[in-house]
Amino acid sequence: MSWRDDVKALPSFAPAAFELELARTGLVIVDMQYVDAHRDYGLGRSLRETHTAVWDYYFTRIERLVVPNTSRVLDAFRERGMRVIHLTVGPELADGGDMVPLRRPRTAPGLAPMLHHKGTFEHRILEELAPIEGELVINKTSRGAFNSTAIERVLKNLDLDALVVCGVSTSSCVETTARDAADRGFKVVVVEDATAE
Repeated sequence: MSWRDDVKALPSFAPAAFELELARTGLVIVDMQYVDAHRDYGLGRSLRETHTAVWDYYFTRIERLVVPNTSRVLDAFRERGMRVIHLTVGPELADGGDMVPLRRPRTAPGLAPMLHHKGTFEHRILEELAPIEGELVINKTSRGAFNSTAIERVLKNLDLDALVVCGVSTSSCVETTARDAADRGFKVVVVEDATAE
């Protein structure tokens, strides 16, 4: 018997199955910015110099899977007139003083390639996924959107109870946002082939 068989024998802790009501479902696109989703800027430039194999895997996945699949999901939401929320990550202030203390440039120099403040080119959302009129853009200064923004209030004001989540990076900003949403009672679907990592 393999460990997989042992795991199958365990009780399921997965949430109950749920249905999505289109009128109450929003798309949340996490951090698809030049700083962390383009191989030539920020994280990309840094990884290319220090971890070439990781750089190639990560950005090839973004280019071949994440951007095209996120674009398909985005188009589907737009065609149906459904809500789209774009998240960005980075300081509002040029010196990064508004970031969580352990993510500030002075205390986390390794994060410096990622800390481009709002208004810089690197902070912008990739052109292929750029917001259009009527779509919200919420900037966060932490990994999870619920920890440094008013997104919960915004989603409730929009009468949304379910979220489809995609973006970068899976084990950090995407997962933190998705888990925090689920803990607050939202139905959450993470699109595996529209996330990077």
